[in-house]
Amino acid sequence: MIARMCGWVMCAVLLAAAAPAVHGQDAATAREAARQRKEARRIAGEQQPVDRDQARIDRAMAERMRAEGSLREALARAVRERLSLNDQQATRLMEVNRRFGEDRLRIVRQEMRLRRELRQSIAGGDSSRSPNTARLLDELMGAQRDRLDVQQKEQLALSEFLTPEQRARYLAMMEQLRRRIQLRADSARSAGAAPGE
Repeated sequence: MIARMCGWVMCAVLLAAAAPAVHGQDAATAREAARQRKEARRIAGEQQPVDRDQARIDRAMAERMRAEGSLREALARAVRERLSLNDQQATRLMEVNRRFGEDRLRIVRQEMRLRRELRQSIAGGDSSRSPNTARLLDELMGAQRDRLDVQQKEQLALSEFLTPEQRARYLAMMEQLRRRIQLRADSARSAGAAPGE
């Protein structure tokens, strides 16, 4: 009987001793789960501004594309009138625009992306980002050289059916268009920026 009682007491002692260990494991598991939830919230919180920035960029790009479309239509009418183009010249000009339009758009998008990344790199104020900033500057210069290369090829194609005076006027009109599009995109980005950004 005493042996049986001692057995029960030993079982109770062992259970009592094991309970804090099990409880400790449950607490450690709960702490780990809480830490993981906290980390997930932190990552989601960091992702939210990136998503907001991307939405703002997408809106600016859509606005830029709409603006470019409407300005190009107006430009096509103005070009035909100001350059006194005949039907054949107008048709060939549209073909040249189509041929080089994709390259121009690709370069414009690349320049916008690089400028955005450059602003972010500079805004960090971290000198360890200097190599990244240098790389972005080099890429931006490369994109601008690409834009000039496309413009030169376009001018060569235009020289086949436009006079030098017509090409010069056309080039000036395209530059004016590019500036207007950039101004609209900048305005859209400024209007979409939250106060204090």
